[in-house]
Amino acid sequence: MKIAFQNCVWYNYGQSMRAKRGFDMRSKVVKVILLITIASFCLFAYGFVSGVNDVLNPKASNLIKKTDVVAKEKKKTGTLQIVSLGDSLTRGVGDKEGIGYIGRMKEDLQKGYKQKVALTNLAVSGAKMPDLLKQIESSGAQYSIKQADVIVLTIGGNDLFPGWESLGKIDLETYRPDTETFQNEAKKIIEEIRKLNTDSPIFWLGLYNPFEDVEDLKGSSNIVVDWNASLEKLAINNKNVYITPTFDLFQNRGKDLLYSDHFHPNEVGYTYMAERLVQNVVSKLKLEQGGVK
Repeated sequence: MKIAFQNCVWYNYGQSMRAKRGFDMRSKVVKVILLITIASFCLFAYGFVSGVNDVLNPKASNLIKKTDVVAKEKKKTGTLQIVSLGDSLTRGVGDKEGIGYIGRMKEDLQKGYKQKVALTNLAVSGAKMPDLLKQIESSGAQYSIKQADVIVLTIGGNDLFPGWESLGKIDLETYRPDTETFQNEAKKIIEEIRKLNTDSPIFWLGLYNPFEDVEDLKGSSNIVVDWNASLEKLAINNKNVYITPTFDLFQNRGKDLLYSDHFHPNEVGYTYMAERLVQNVVSKLKLEQGGVK
């Protein structure tokens, strides 16, 4: 009887231990499953948050790559929108054909580089820098500037040489242009354009001296050289602004390149200006003869 009782006790103890081990095993399995579930949820949450962040805050590198593709496609198939601003030089005064340097530039890009071009010429004869600043405030000019792929301008000649028709009466030994005001206005012109169009290249043509062969106006070259130097400094301090020099084109060649008023270029003078500008534009836009690179 005693032996039977002991066997029964040991049997019950064994059953209890096996039940406990079974419970511990099930508990461990539940813990493992729970940990896997939590880990999976964390990974899912991280992936979801990262995906949303990429949509709301895309990486700059991705934007640059996409922009590059769009830009290249635009150059291959799109029309180059050129807006020209400024004074009588951009208006083409003195050119019997009436197209000036800007019209010749358009023709060169279309014929020589197979580039479709749409030109909007907003230049006004006789304009000075304050006039251009006022024009930029108009809704029509602002719309055109915003749409422009390329912006071209000439301004400053009427500021440096006011009343140029009677300039021979001015004593250039004592004449001092208000260069500080001119420089501030030139800077303001760039700033106002950039408020409307932050990226498109701006090509600003420098001045030439139409009076270098006039005996009483020999000192005028120094005035023009100083002005062109100030433009170069302006370009250095502003991204995507390029100065296209013209001074050397007309130096010692005024009789051949100037109109009868001895101030504006003739057809040949405008042709030289256009060729110089096209070289500059082609270089910056990476165009090549026969098509886009």
